[in-house]
Amino acid sequence: MKNIFPIFLSAFLSLTLISCSKKDDSSSSTSSTGSTQTFVDANHCRLTKNTSSRNSSLIVNERKSDSRSSGRTGRVMYVDKSALPQYQTDNYLLLDGFDLDSDYVGGLDGVHLTNNPPDIGNNFTLELRFQFDDGGYYGGGQLIGSASYKAPLIKFDEHGKYIRYGFGGTTIKVDKPDSVNLENWHHIATTFDGTNYKLYLDGIEINNSTAFSGLTPPEPITMIGNNLEGKTVLRWLGKVDEVRIWNDTRTQGEIQANMNKTLVGNESGLVAYYPMDVNNNWEIIDKTSNANHAKITNAEILPRFFDNSSCTNGPDGTTTCPYPTIRSALDNVTSGDHVYIREGRYTELLNTEALNVDLAGHRGFSRSSDHQSGLDIDDAFLKEEDKIIFEGYPGE
Repeated sequence: MKNIFPIFLSAFLSLTLISCSKKDDSSSSTSSTGSTQTFVDANHCRLTKNTSSRNSSLIVNERKSDSRSSGRTGRVMYVDKSALPQYQTDNYLLLDGFDLDSDYVGGLDGVHLTNNPPDIGNNFTLELRFQFDDGGYYGGGQLIGSASYKAPLIKFDEHGKYIRYGFGGTTIKVDKPDSVNLENWHHIATTFDGTNYKLYLDGIEINNSTAFSGLTPPEPITMIGNNLEGKTVLRWLGKVDEVRIWNDTRTQGEIQANMNKTLVGNESGLVAYYPMDVNNNWEIIDKTSNANHAKITNAEILPRFFDNSSCTNGPDGTTTCPYPTIRSALDNVTSGDHVYIREGRYTELLNTEALNVDLAGHRGFSRSSDHQSGLDIDDAFLKEEDKIIFEGYPGE
């Protein structure tokens, strides 16, 4: 019989390992983080708790599978590691509450640019790609800037309801367009020519301000991601990629022409470029001649799987375009989903602070105030059909 693992969440989820493989005599090992990796038959996948993390948030309830699909409301999806060759990959920076040893440390995730931060003066462009995880979870935080707010920054407030940008301790507050779902990948950019300070979202200008006319940023940009001084008010959960800092004002046409492309690094005016490749010192590589490689603090660099000839939108969990890793499925599951893991050896350390669960209609929930209302996210799983299930594929 197969085992089913409904996953319950409280404030955050700390999965340690999901390992599935054919049984063999050499299939047990221990990782450097102290997590026991247990390999069993593919249809007996095991979730093994990480002893170095806070595990009270994860309740693994093994049950027989004879009622696994009764009344379920979500999707049926598949993980198949043999699908890896189908996809191209691109690295991204993951910002969450875990360090590299899978300990939960709170808001200390990000990238330091402090060794030789680029000087951009009063004529600059900042741009990057980003994706929210579960509405940013803590309401918002800086994508790029400095701990003091004095460097040019881009940040979100109230789970992405507002975008702020500015420098010198002052920001402009802009409503995020209602049609934009921040849990998809987007491109964001700001440009400043000494007078006009513009904000672009997916290449479209959504704001222009002259409030900073004649001013110069008093500090250089020193960080990508969460506040590295541990101030939880600046925390943000999500993904960042393709960070570019220019010492000139890019036009809308230039932004649109390059926002979905990778650069070489020698483009005129480009003073820092981070496509999230890493070197042997666990630094994010700056591909410009300035070589201001950036120190990673706790954040992870993970692969994003994207299009090919048969899966133009990348993996979606179908049998044609299955997720090639358990992690890629975990990033996309939501309430009621049932994930089958196909045969193969999977060794993945999995930590996630929040899933894309739908809490609408549960007691006292509103996305902008859930952490103040006393709502326990376990409420999302009060109903059997709302539980998220991972299990081995039947018969393998």
